[in-house]
Amino acid sequence: MSKNEDNLGEELYMLLAEMLNRRVNRSVQDSVRGEYGTLHYLTYIKNGESAGELSKYLHIVPGRMTDILSSLEYKGYIVRTRDKADRRRVVVNITKDGITEEKKRRDAIRQEYQGLLKKLGRKDTLELIRLLKIMLSYEGDL
Repeated sequence: MSKNEDNLGEELYMLLAEMLNRRVNRSVQDSVRGEYGTLHYLTYIKNGESAGELSKYLHIVPGRMTDILSSLEYKGYIVRTRDKADRRRVVVNITKDGITEEKKRRDAIRQEYQGLLKKLGRKDTLELIRLLKIMLSYEGDL
């Protein structure tokens, strides 16, 4: 590997770290792995999922998932019930209010990124999406 390639790797790492640590991106990470991610999953992927499967899908430890579900239930966005076939399994269903809240939060995220989309333009936005998909497919040599 040449010296320039070493520098490119470091520069890429530093830019990604800076990007991920920005306030707007931290709020996205918090929302995707938190209440919004849970509501989004139940709305678009599978309603009536177990708490354990939600935890796995969202990469959240079970204790944190319990806190998220308790908060969502308190707000009236979900209902938790015991599976009749397996009483150890907790099934989570989204309510109409939960669907409304998910759509409200999704619209807020879209609004938050409109400035970036305007700055990049359609062509560069599509290129960024293409490159991010490549990045997500790379599992690395770590």
